[in-house]
Amino acid sequence: MPSFRSHIAPVPGIDDFDEEAVLAKIHLVESDVLLLSGSLVDGSGTPSSDFDFCVVAESKDDRFHRGTFPRGAHMRYYTSGDRVKASFDYLPQSLLGVDVEYWTVQEITDMLDAHANLYRYMRTRARKSSSFSASAVDFRLLSRLSYAVPLTNAAAFEKIAEALRPGEIAYTAFRTAVGSYPDFRDLAGMWAQGDHESALVAARKLGADTFRGLTHVYGNTNRNPKYLARFLSRLPARLSGLTERFRHLYSYGPGSASDAPGAVLEWLDLIDLAFAEIRLARDEAEAFVGRAEFLALLKAELHESMSWNAEISNEYCFRAREAEDGLPPLRDVLAALEARRAAEHALPLRQWASGRTAPLGENNKSA
Repeated sequence: MPSFRSHIAPVPGIDDFDEEAVLAKIHLVESDVLLLSGSLVDGSGTPSSDFDFCVVAESKDDRFHRGTFPRGAHMRYYTSGDRVKASFDYLPQSLLGVDVEYWTVQEITDMLDAHANLYRYMRTRARKSSSFSASAVDFRLLSRLSYAVPLTNAAAFEKIAEALRPGEIAYTAFRTAVGSYPDFRDLAGMWAQGDHESALVAARKLGADTFRGLTHVYGNTNRNPKYLARFLSRLPARLSGLTERFRHLYSYGPGSASDAPGAVLEWLDLIDLAFAEIRLARDEAEAFVGRAEFLALLKAELHESMSWNAEISNEYCFRAREAEDGLPPLRDVLAALEARRAAEHALPLRQWASGRTAPLGENNKSA
């Protein structure tokens, strides 16, 4: 019987458990690769967390079909048509659950190939992207695979994992996380109306997205925001002051409605500081697009058919801070948007666009 107790990270308040009772809910066969992952492994677990197992079978068998799955042994199980994908149950007299996913080697291999294609695509984009939704990639599973512990057939898992590149997973997660200009523009519109409470909600989201991006540039592959504070605690010690300011503002916010304007501006200051750290960290992250390459992607989005105005200038002033030092703080960009003018910056926008042509609106890229 495989043992997994030693792989569970210390969790205050966790109930005792019987390993055999847990494994009885998995229905292993000898050739399976059994993986343990999830929050109880990565150190973010609580007394009500699940044991997250992944069974990787050589091929589909009776466990993968609705009619032959041992469903009576589980509180519930999840299907897609005939295909059984997961089962779930609780341990008696415990807050702990047992969650098992069922995959084949070929399905995992195909997903890793799909992610490799997605990563190559993400490297061509400068904008925040939502491409996961159409990519055939189960990012939650990919993240878990990046830190999974093989409990059986470790050699077979090592072969499967040859195509698993956590740094690339972290980059695609970053590209879908880091704060976007449309969110900042919404914030500015609320601010201009004097609706500081709504602006504060928008600033909080923009801040959480940007700080989540900061964890990804340091290698975090998990996109789930509910454990963001715990992921931030694993950043280098020199960032502890910054992350403590984030946690306090994110968790407790301002004292009253009258404090909302000041809290919005504090959020913008924290976002600026997070972007500064992102610029530094990406220089050391091999899978990340470098600063010069990112600015080249921004440049490629520009073309002569754009009508030059303050809005475009401010958009690129916001977005370039992911890779460019010396840009005006977001407080200044906010003030410029409120005044319907362009913030002062040294980005060579007109030079970038000179001589570049593309039909209006063609995938935001110039010829």
